[in-house]
Amino acid sequence: MTVVTRFAPSPTGFLHLGGLRTALYNWLYARKMGGQFLLRIEDTDRERHNEAGVAQILEALEWIGITPDQDPVYQSQRGDIYADYFQRLKDQGLIYPAFETKEELDAMRQKAMAEKRPAVYDRSALSLSEDEVQSKIAAGVPHVWRFKVPDGDTVVPDLLMGGDECRFANTQIGDFAITRPGTADDPLQVLYNFVVTVDDALMGITHVIRGVEHLGNAAKQTLLYKAWGLESPKFCHLPLILKEGKKMSKRDEEADPRFPVSVTTRRDLGYLSAATANYVALLGWSSPDENELFELDALVQNFDLDRLSKSNANFDEDKYLHVNGWHIRQRSNADLVVLLKPYFDDAGYDSSAPWLEKAVHLVKERCDLLFEFVDALSYFYEAPKDYEEKGVNKFFKTDISQNILSTVRDRIAGLDSFNPETLEDLLHKTVEDLGLKFGKFGPVIRLALTGRMQSPGLAEVMDILGQDETLTRLDAAVSYITEHDLGAVA
Repeated sequence: MTVVTRFAPSPTGFLHLGGLRTALYNWLYARKMGGQFLLRIEDTDRERHNEAGVAQILEALEWIGITPDQDPVYQSQRGDIYADYFQRLKDQGLIYPAFETKEELDAMRQKAMAEKRPAVYDRSALSLSEDEVQSKIAAGVPHVWRFKVPDGDTVVPDLLMGGDECRFANTQIGDFAITRPGTADDPLQVLYNFVVTVDDALMGITHVIRGVEHLGNAAKQTLLYKAWGLESPKFCHLPLILKEGKKMSKRDEEADPRFPVSVTTRRDLGYLSAATANYVALLGWSSPDENELFELDALVQNFDLDRLSKSNANFDEDKYLHVNGWHIRQRSNADLVVLLKPYFDDAGYDSSAPWLEKAVHLVKERCDLLFEFVDALSYFYEAPKDYEEKGVNKFFKTDISQNILSTVRDRIAGLDSFNPETLEDLLHKTVEDLGLKFGKFGPVIRLALTGRMQSPGLAEVMDILGQDETLTRLDAAVSYITEHDLGAVA
């Protein structure tokens, strides 16, 4: 058997990280098994359809590297197929029209709950005569079509949630609707469970991997497979993803924009595609050797449904950030410069600067997000307009700061060779000549060159700035100390 999996999003909004996990697991399993991964856009709900959502879903999947093996299937283009399978159920007498209003259904549900019965449809429509049914249909009374659930139990063949123990009493399922009320322009508006079953069967889907919230739907779909005489796929329903003990929601982004659930927004914040796939894969799966850091091809090699957890996953922002930082440090400096281009361009900095690759190397150990590189390297583009106040008080406001800066400035001005090695020698020789410890010396130079108390090594910073710019910044710091009457303070 060739494994065929699918991802079937509804384009009512953007692809979120939970949806990405579903897509990723289906894609990984298909790749691991040498099978096929298919994409289906479930766009039958025209009222909630969002065309921009389709584009974002496709964009997000492409960014991660999840590519379908065939062109996407759009449910909105398969109306004739659904009409045919609807007619088959009708010809077998397995469906019937029901005319209750929403208010009547709500009252029916409340009554069942009060009587401690399953809150399912009570089959009132089956008491109507054929003449009454046809009269109502002819009069245009809104109605849905319901599937007549047989007696007994329904077993969902689930690989994770208990196998044959996923047993549902059909009395708990009830006669579920397979259509919504139609219109003159669109008389047959089939619902989720109907179209999913038809499509999965006709697309040859062998494994349906999706969230546990669909386990109840799987029971309804299993009944439909049997009604049509179709083979049911194997199901694998994934536990929830929780964040701070609550199910992750699109509303989380509104509460804290630092932690969006949108896949493409995470990309825009500076998360790498490989890191996102890596971390999302860990939300319910573990490798046999307990390694947690993977490139995408290694995920394919290691992925197995047997390694999925039955427990809910915990979404940990710090861990996601750690994984992203690891992936950043696996990238070459040249590759990082390419990835960083839009961030530097947006900041108005020259992303083609010849020294940028060298500068990236200096700070990549400190940056866990791509956008952090912009701030980390901004002083290479712009001389300090001011200096960190704590640094000024600690390192400029001394009786040795001016001497340190002037001495280093004069010695650098006399260099014929300006490179990290000669600069390193110069700095150490100056420290010795001045009789200082480097902890008293280095921070003064660093503050003058960068305006900050922390930076990469001084020789490397000066090498990138160049001799002229280094001299300019040292002179500017001396002038600052003089103008603010700082250097005489002991």
